Amino acid sequence: MSFKIALSQINSCVGDFEGNRKKIIGLINRAKKENVKLVIFPELAITGYPPRDLLFNKGFLEKNREVLDDITRETEGIGVIVGFVDFYEEKLSKSDTSSSFSGRTLILHNAACFLQNCKVIGKIYKVHLPNYDVFDEKRYFDPGKECPVFNFENEKIGISICEDMWVDKSPIEEQIKRGATVIINISASPFYAGKRSLRKKVIAQRAAQNHVPVVYVNMVGGQDELIFDGSSYVFSKQGNAIAIGKSFEEDFLIVNSFDGEMVSRNENVTQNVFDALVLGAHDYVHKNGFQQVVIGLSGGIDSALTAIIACEALGSENVTGLLMPGPFSSRGSLVDAQQLVNNTGMRHKVVSIETIYHSYCAVLHEHFEGKEMDVTEENIQARIRGNILMAFANKFGLLVLSTGNKSELAVGYSTLYGDMAGGLAVIADVPKTMVYKLARYYNSIKERDVIGQEILKKPPSAELRSNQKDSDDLPSYETLDEILDLYIENGLSNKEIVEKGFEKKLVSDIILRIKQSEFKRKQAPIGLKIMPKSFGFGRRMPITNKFEQ
Repeated sequence: MSFKIALSQINSCVGDFEGNRKKIIGLINRAKKENVKLVIFPELAITGYPPRDLLFNKGFLEKNREVLDDITRETEGIGVIVGFVDFYEEKLSKSDTSSSFSGRTLILHNAACFLQNCKVIGKIYKVHLPNYDVFDEKRYFDPGKECPVFNFENEKIGISICEDMWVDKSPIEEQIKRGATVIINISASPFYAGKRSLRKKVIAQRAAQNHVPVVYVNMVGGQDELIFDGSSYVFSKQGNAIAIGKSFEEDFLIVNSFDGEMVSRNENVTQNVFDALVLGAHDYVHKNGFQQVVIGLSGGIDSALTAIIACEALGSENVTGLLMPGPFSSRGSLVDAQQLVNNTGMRHKVVSIETIYHSYCAVLHEHFEGKEMDVTEENIQARIRGNILMAFANKFGLLVLSTGNKSELAVGYSTLYGDMAGGLAVIADVPKTMVYKLARYYNSIKERDVIGQEILKKPPSAELRSNQKDSDDLPSYETLDEILDLYIENGLSNKEIVEKGFEKKLVSDIILRIKQSEFKRKQAPIGLKIMPKSFGFGRRMPITNKFEQ
């Protein structure tokens, strides 16, 4: 290769056409100044990914095309590859039963546009449309059928889009047959723990098997529950990574050879998850128009980790922790929460719920007469705290971050409209055992106990009744998380999990609790995805469900 290419790993926002346009054109102009001949942007960089049902809005589609036209006019003297949505009308046949008042229907394609010298050189349509987990592209797009190759600066370039890299018998093979000397793949590939290693392996295999350099440009940033890690690559024809983009931040990676020395980056899954959560929290808060957040600080590990992530994402000055002691709060928990406040520098308020709680009990006493105290009174405390958090959010324009982890969310060990209240569940996809790993990781990089050892060592407790511990109601989190991983992440049946050595009754009880808690999860705030299978959009289970294993 005798020319420079730039991998423009950008953070697009769905529907922010002006912001996305400025970012793309700004980087095209930067590329020109640095004598780059070809600049490449991610999948659907113009619209942001995933736009979901905005794709049914014709105004959205037309604005996306207008921005593409603006970008085209900026390509004098340079080549540009950018992701967008192509669309056109198709006349319906008389036998077509599709609903259409105009007699025409819109055909949409997930597309890449190859631009040069203010002209469209070609359009490439995504052939393989993913329709699993968080992807439902077949709902919106028609698949492409062609695998074109373009001449550019003495190279023959084959361009593909995301999933087309992952499948066997991919469009890449057809492009190689047509003489492609380099493959470029633009992508919006969401992160989960372990995804980067898997992605690197797949791309390396494509390069080595086809004996062709591969340029892979991935999106970066948070979009609702999804987090895109960037980590763009250039692979030599031997399948060696010769350039790697930054992870969890924007990058403008320039390369001028496909024959460089192999480079590597150590993969620390705990670090990757932590960085993903920070980016996801930052972008969710800011892209939705908030600047500050409020968190209930219990003195426990979950709220401590959530607060740490918020401080890293937004700055401690933009985080308020509410300490809300109740009738069963231990002095140790208050001390631990206060120490966390001191260690981070976040703002804080102390709002006791005791008076409110006793008022509730007094009002309900005559109606509950003869009934023992039970989970009802426990949940009242949690709901009082949720109400106070929402009051602060309303009064001061804050976003509430809920603090529940995946293990609790799975088995319903949480209070609907209580500790589940909030606008974003930062660690909702983080198993409890990983919560501890993340906390210890953070302390290690700060070289001090920002999250105190008292928080790390004490038995988890909701502190909603005297001497309460999570272990009163749940197996050890090590056991619970292992069963949850087998059932949720790996899709094993009750029988298959028991065959792994777990007690049959325990497995049945846990699976039943997962099933019975579906109605809670449907009403939970959106949670950042960091595991292969997450609750929410990627796992759509019915609430009314009589199936038993």
